[in-house]
Amino acid sequence: MAFERILAGTDGSRGGEAATRVGGELARAFGAELILVHVVPMPPLVYGVDQAISDELNEYLEQEAREVMARAGEILGESGVDYEQVVQPGRAADVLLDIAEERKVDMIVVGHRGLGSVKRFVLGSVSSKLSHAAQCALVLAPVPQDGETDTHIV
Repeated sequence: MAFERILAGTDGSRGGEAATRVGGELARAFGAELILVHVVPMPPLVYGVDQAISDELNEYLEQEAREVMARAGEILGESGVDYEQVVQPGRAADVLLDIAEERKVDMIVVGHRGLGSVKRFVLGSVSSKLSHAAQCALVLAPVPQDGETDTHIV
């Protein structure tokens, strides 16, 4: 199977950084296009909340997205791979699946957080949803353990 287009999801966490690094390494190894995606979580609508608070929250989320993508750029700069950045609001798994389908992605790379069984049951996880719904290869990038500096697979 040829991997021509790889989507890596990042959220600024250690798992997201691992996915960025692994996605970059895989894109370089396969000569594939890399699409780096950050999904901005949509806060629930709360009636009666002052517009100024809503604007402040949106500005915070936009600033966070810029910081996440800047850090991802630093990580990918180390690999020398070219990439496209996509920032989109929504639920992470749904957005990643939509982009993967629209862009005909051959592989999705996300971080493996290792949620405990209770949290996974209550919250679900992006990787779990992707494993059930993705129509392409899925790679769960291992998160470096304490004391380890990086995760490299290629």
